[in-house]
Amino acid sequence: MRFAYVQPFVESARKILAEAVSGRIVAGDLRLSSAAVPSRGVTAIVGVTGEGEGRVIFDMDKETALRIASAMNGEPFGELDELAKDTLSELAGMMTGNAVSVLNDGGHCLRVSPPTLFAGENVSISGRALEALVVPLDTPFGEVAVNVAIATS
Repeated sequence: MRFAYVQPFVESARKILAEAVSGRIVAGDLRLSSAAVPSRGVTAIVGVTGEGEGRVIFDMDKETALRIASAMNGEPFGELDELAKDTLSELAGMMTGNAVSVLNDGGHCLRVSPPTLFAGENVSISGRALEALVVPLDTPFGEVAVNVAIATS
């Protein structure tokens, strides 16, 4: 995976999260991760195709997800209902879409699939063995991990 692919996803997530929750977002240290990803509780996955194939995962615990959905909707959520899930899926789509637009403007040719949201305990996401780079984003509501795994041809 080209490192050049990772930075636009992290910057896009940081920028859009900051706008969505009206707060400061701080990126942590980049780390390498295995293909299998244990979910913290709420995970949005967006597929990426084109000259690179893979996925971007936005992972957070349930409390962080509820706080972010609440901030974005201007109303408190006690449970991860359909509106909260739709909000988080839309957020994942915006963060990924923005990054892909930046990459495509730079001469790449990538497309995204609609986000899929998983919620629950003891969920592990695995698939094609791809090397992933992970950057935690510290938000006012908790941590959101950005996990990027894209194989290039």
